[in-house]
Amino acid sequence: MSISLLIAKVLGVYLVVAGLFLIFKGKTVPQLIKDLFDHPAIVYLLGVGMVVVSTLLLFKSNIWDGTWRAIITIILWLVLAKGLLYIFAPQVLERFATKKFFRSLSIYGLIVLVAGLCLFYVG
Repeated sequence: MSISLLIAKVLGVYLVVAGLFLIFKGKTVPQLIKDLFDHPAIVYLLGVGMVVVSTLLLFKSNIWDGTWRAIITIILWLVLAKGLLYIFAPQVLERFATKKFFRSLSIYGLIVLVAGLCLFYVG
């Protein structure tokens, strides 16, 4: 199994779980975000973890061939950027997370669920 297929399966499972969580438990997200940003050390460690994992995966699968592998690469670069924001500018993420997008979490959850199923199917 190539590394791209493995990443697609892992990201697919993660996105399916995240989508289902947003659909069924989306009302808890504002409290989860508040609790997260109340602990700066955890925010920092989360950012470091995201940077390490995305960098390792990008070293193995940084493919820009116009296929589904490029979608995985884009997702990994976005995870890296988010990890860097957690480390260097957590207040930006906190402001973004507290915007009024909570009303449509079920829609975001459905989009994430479909993306996860597609990635898992491709993988």
